[in-house]
Amino acid sequence: MNFLAHCALAQDASDCWDNGNALRDGLLAGAILADFGKGPIASHLPLDLQAGIRLHRRIDAFTNQHDLIRDTCASFPPELRRYAPIFLDILGDYYLSRTWGDYYAEARPDFSQRCYYACATYAGYLGETKAPQLHKFMQYMRSTDLLANYDDWEHVERGLHSVLRRLGRTSLYEAVNIAADAQRDSGEHAFRLYFADLRDQLPAWATLATAVS
Repeated sequence: MNFLAHCALAQDASDCWDNGNALRDGLLAGAILADFGKGPIASHLPLDLQAGIRLHRRIDAFTNQHDLIRDTCASFPPELRRYAPIFLDILGDYYLSRTWGDYYAEARPDFSQRCYYACATYAGYLGETKAPQLHKFMQYMRSTDLLANYDDWEHVERGLHSVLRRLGRTSLYEAVNIAADAQRDSGEHAFRLYFADLRDQLPAWATLATAVS
């Protein structure tokens, strides 16, 4: 799952967990900020943000083991399979953006603004070492309204290329473009199935917020 899907699932969790309304901003912030901090969750973080980071990590662990996702990754060309889970994260936001109205009544632009507000509220807790990278990303996210515009294929290609740049594998640009385009329509069915599985798991994961109660 990428940023939009993580935020959507955080919203779902706040709707179905006890005391979820009080946790909502922390869950939404953790859906994004978790990608900017690894290792043990710092005890000084607000408890609702800790819950958001735990939820983000639980979602990642679940999707990494999901048979549909593994099968889809195996359909990528051999030279891309190592990175296919990351590519599917980005494609997942494209599918969710295109089908948003099937799951949520709130308009994507309204939802995206709530997510940006939550991130801005909690970003300072991650410390100075993460500040430049996080600030740059949040500027980009807000200026493009990324969460509301993942149905624009340009954002998908930009995200895929960004991954390859970070990995030093820019020679794979053309190959990943072709592979992603092949998944553009055919991958939506699998997404609907594993996204539904994730939403079904959320009530059982309410213990992730136990420390907040």
